[in-house]
Amino acid sequence: MGTGLLKLEVCNESIIRVQYTNAASLPDKTSLSVNNKWDTRSFCVEENSGVVTITTTRLKASVDTASGLVTYADLDGNVILSEDSKTVTPATVEGVSTNRVETVFKSPSDEALFGLGQHQDNVMNRKGTKRRIVNVNTEINIPVLVSNKGYGIFWDNYSVSEFDGTESNNTKYSYSSEAGEMVDYYFFYGPSIDQVVAGYRTATGAAPMFPKWAYGLFHSKDKYGSQSELLRVKDGYRDNNIPLDCIVQDWDYWTPYAWGSHLMDESRYPNPASLIAQMHDDNVHTVISIWPLYQRVNTERKPGELDNYRALDEIGALYASGGSHHFYDTFNPAARALVYQQIHDRLLGPHGWDGIWADNTEPQGYPDAVNVRAANTAIGKGALYVNAYPLQHSAGLYEHWRSIGPKGKRVYNLTRSAFAGQQRYSTTCWSGDINSDFPTYVKQIPAGLNFSLAGMPYWTTDIGGYWGHNVNWSTSANNELFTRWFQYGAFSPIFRIHGGGSRELYGNSWSAATKANLLKIDNLRYRLMPYIYSLAWKVTSEGYTIMRHLVFDYPNDEKVFDIKDQFLFGPSFLVNPVTAAGATSRSVYLPAGTWYDFWTGATMNGGSTITAPAPLSELPLFVKAGSIVPMGPNIQYATQSIDPLEIRIYKGKNGSFTLYEDEGDSYDYEDGQHSQIPLTWDEATQDLTIGAREGSYDGMPSTRTFKIVWVGERHGAGVDVTAAADQTVTYNGSKVVVSAD
Repeated sequence: MGTGLLKLEVCNESIIRVQYTNAASLPDKTSLSVNNKWDTRSFCVEENSGVVTITTTRLKASVDTASGLVTYADLDGNVILSEDSKTVTPATVEGVSTNRVETVFKSPSDEALFGLGQHQDNVMNRKGTKRRIVNVNTEINIPVLVSNKGYGIFWDNYSVSEFDGTESNNTKYSYSSEAGEMVDYYFFYGPSIDQVVAGYRTATGAAPMFPKWAYGLFHSKDKYGSQSELLRVKDGYRDNNIPLDCIVQDWDYWTPYAWGSHLMDESRYPNPASLIAQMHDDNVHTVISIWPLYQRVNTERKPGELDNYRALDEIGALYASGGSHHFYDTFNPAARALVYQQIHDRLLGPHGWDGIWADNTEPQGYPDAVNVRAANTAIGKGALYVNAYPLQHSAGLYEHWRSIGPKGKRVYNLTRSAFAGQQRYSTTCWSGDINSDFPTYVKQIPAGLNFSLAGMPYWTTDIGGYWGHNVNWSTSANNELFTRWFQYGAFSPIFRIHGGGSRELYGNSWSAATKANLLKIDNLRYRLMPYIYSLAWKVTSEGYTIMRHLVFDYPNDEKVFDIKDQFLFGPSFLVNPVTAAGATSRSVYLPAGTWYDFWTGATMNGGSTITAPAPLSELPLFVKAGSIVPMGPNIQYATQSIDPLEIRIYKGKNGSFTLYEDEGDSYDYEDGQHSQIPLTWDEATQDLTIGAREGSYDGMPSTRTFKIVWVGERHGAGVDVTAAADQTVTYNGSKVVVSAD
């Protein structure tokens, strides 16, 4: 094929890697994103009339030997995707000789494209759009593209890149990068989008389980400034019986000491270990903000203040700066080890913090300028690796937490930026420093959905928006904004309040009606904890996605492609956030099938658009027929109680759900210490089968009380525990069949 070299690697029966270069040999590349070493693969190769075809048990990849172009097809020969061109063009970037690399793919008119990470352009379907790929505050770039045609592409390049979905009047799309040794991408075949995303995670790593508390409510503010203030927030939630699991300490707790010293101001935080102990006594967990940033000061105000800075400076692991604040080189493994050891020795270890908030990980040049593209990193010029900066930082935090401790705690890392593969390092991303208004809130919904479609399972926003410092939250308009955002946030994978201004749910910013509305949705999140935690296990064990754009489940329904304000929460809930100020109803597209109104239990047929009521106390919420939804008791924190369990059955179609449980923290689940209880509904026989429990864990109750509810109009509807369950089962781990007849 001319002067170029092309290699197709069969990674498994559904994943093909493509490498192409103009050089005399293929570069020896170790991917920062792909960590699968791939087992022995089985496939066949044949050549006929200038076409080489590789056949696996699931797909065919054919190469035209004259052009080097690749076509992917199913086993029946139906084309899934075809290349249009590949180019490698010499270029100089930041003084380094490299190449501009590009691949153009053909795209039929009925194709819809999703993913590429989190963006603030209010776009859902990326067909016919352009996107610059570089990480900045509020923009997270994951170069994973997913098609309704049943495939995905991961472009394994870390430099500034461009996606163009407008080529040849939207009949082609391209991905190009300013710097790279070769074209290097992975093709994932589904045909379901769940299979595509699972394939991406097979290549780049499974997302571990978070501690159970991380699926409850986080309260955070820019910024709490003292130990006493944090304890008052804890007491405010607990004294008012408002469910909560985590309180976050944002930045600036170190002042007057140097940024990056990891010292806490003793005048404001006299005893951090006591602070955390008191939090734990009330079953509240804590997360602390830590930046990848180190400040040089002329005079130490306390012995050891500059130890962290000096240790990194001595190994040449600090980037040049426009001032005295320096970001560290996350590509340097020795620096990653030092950074985590410093965090552990001064914060996590002695005080007992439960998680890390890794802020400013793009990084953004604040408080002093930084130019990662121009930097000389430990593995080469920054321009070749710039988008992977947060990936490497997360790797250091996760890997060293697992090796050093805190032992017995699962890693939790809330971080502002990401790159492909980062899900394997126990990260949640949030959408950055966004405004506090309805137009900004609207944009977060497609931003989060495309982030999930790019294979990243855990995401959240600052409920209410970050820039709320000068907002009068007590006005009726801002009570409404916060309520609508909070309702949406309860159905994000991670549920989190943050930003400027006082937004504590018990506080004076909210009217009595607003407080009641917020408590209602908070209670719903906590009643759904058995459902959510079971889905988290599916994320880890199956490569599942909790927050699901409708194309996951309805890929052949072209009406869903451009819907950007509705989504599924797990297999059962159709979530329809209210995004217009003053609205008391909204248009909802119900896909094909039978749907239950969660609030009333009434049923309706799908395949049409309805006008759904949306009083300020509720968002339109529907449940798919055939759903089995486990709901726990009313609780104040995620691990408080799992019994009795209300099991709501939404008749109309066969259904199944697996209830997953473990001890809620530690990595014992990796050694099989967990239980699963299969639940199956048979529509024809009207039987619910509660299967035999599989597995066990420390602290597992020997018997359980299951309250079975056949959902109907005004029965088994809404947030409250159903007053009169239809049947009650005492479950001891053995199979039970419950008949609805």
